[in-house]
Amino acid sequence: MLATTLLTAALTLTPFALGAAVHHGASPLAARAPTAAPTSSPSPPKSFIGKGQLRTRWNDGDYADLGCLTDGGQWTANETLCGVFTGAPLAQPTGMWQFTLTTAEGGCYIIGSEFKCDHGNPTYPTAYYFWVYPLPNAIPGVDCLGYSQYGLMASDGKNPPSPEDPPEEIHLVSYSEVGKYVWLTWRALE
Repeated sequence: MLATTLLTAALTLTPFALGAAVHHGASPLAARAPTAAPTSSPSPPKSFIGKGQLRTRWNDGDYADLGCLTDGGQWTANETLCGVFTGAPLAQPTGMWQFTLTTAEGGCYIIGSEFKCDHGNPTYPTAYYFWVYPLPNAIPGVDCLGYSQYGLMASDGKNPPSPEDPPEEIHLVSYSEVGKYVWLTWRALE
């Protein structure tokens, strides 16, 4: 009878009583009450900081490396034309790390849906803020470039280009392009 009474009392504890029991350490049931998980700030990205190349990686199959971007932000498969990008981290204004990218051609940005790097656009005189695209939509275990809520890229030309082809404009996908869609990833040069 005593066991039934204790079980009934334990099952009818109110949250207030349960909290009081935890505070006083009197109830073994209260000791199992969940606690809030510790919070921490996200670490700065390891990719897209310092000097590196923007690589184009297929978003399917084996995630093959399909080339790189030039200093002007165009897609090429000619390795001698790969640009050198400088990534600089910014503060965490939205709780996630952001960064800018620049090349010898200027700051990098998205205009319309097209990726560009240049000095000549008076509307966008400075580099845009980019971020690392989260999983599960990107390449597992690889940091991919994100902008706003987007990251997947394509071109309207030969998709992907051949090493003999001139560099092509690259833009955020509209899903009407023929060929392979790519994520922009980082190859550190330092």
